[in-house]
Amino acid sequence: MALLVAGLGVPAQGEDLAALKKRLLPGIKGEDNRQIVDSSEYPWSAIGRVNTRIGGVCTGTVIGPRDVLTAAHCLWNKRTKRWLLPEAVNFLAGYRRGNFIAHGKVVDYTLADPLITPDDGVRFRPNDWAILRLAEPIDGITGTLTLGLSGTPVRTYLQAGYSKDKPHILTLDEGCRVYDKPNNGGLLFHGCDAVSGDSGSPILGLSGDALVVLGVHVATAPRGDKESLGIAIPIDSIADGANPTP
Repeated sequence: MALLVAGLGVPAQGEDLAALKKRLLPGIKGEDNRQIVDSSEYPWSAIGRVNTRIGGVCTGTVIGPRDVLTAAHCLWNKRTKRWLLPEAVNFLAGYRRGNFIAHGKVVDYTLADPLITPDDGVRFRPNDWAILRLAEPIDGITGTLTLGLSGTPVRTYLQAGYSKDKPHILTLDEGCRVYDKPNNGGLLFHGCDAVSGDSGSPILGLSGDALVVLGVHVATAPRGDKESLGIAIPIDSIADGANPTP
């Protein structure tokens, strides 16, 4: 009898569970290296779920007292072809199984260019970032993560987010690869295990003893028989709009 994997489906004959997960979760590169972390403890407390009234779930990072970095496509209503109103978006810092350490109501958000939308396809990709503005500061509870521009010395790369198959727990891929590709159109490519739901999650670097945000994960690019590539927007591309304000 074929095994049933909760939330994933039934494997085809001769297909093992690892192959099934890879097929249905194309953001997993090779082995699934995600591990559960305690989202109530810093630095993971500065990461949370971005929830929308239309049922969307993404990941966001606290980068200032009232500022949360995420992916812009999380705020796009595919049905109405409009950006969501700020009040339709909430941020739950340190979320875990229905609990959270801070709730932020979104009162405004910044986009790279509101006139370029997810429906514009490839042209939208470098613009796929947003900064949510919360009604009240939450950094005293969550802490913040520092932005790291290109040239920041990094000895380990990491990614943490709320994956589609694990939407109620924060998982971490530690020691994943970030690829230095020239002429990449303002994008950052990585090999971290990030799937749907991880959109908006931070690509992190351990610089000295501190974690810095190097980019925001926005998509996965399949490459036929090769491992898929994760796509992120580097902080350099966001820097002009990502200046946290008190």
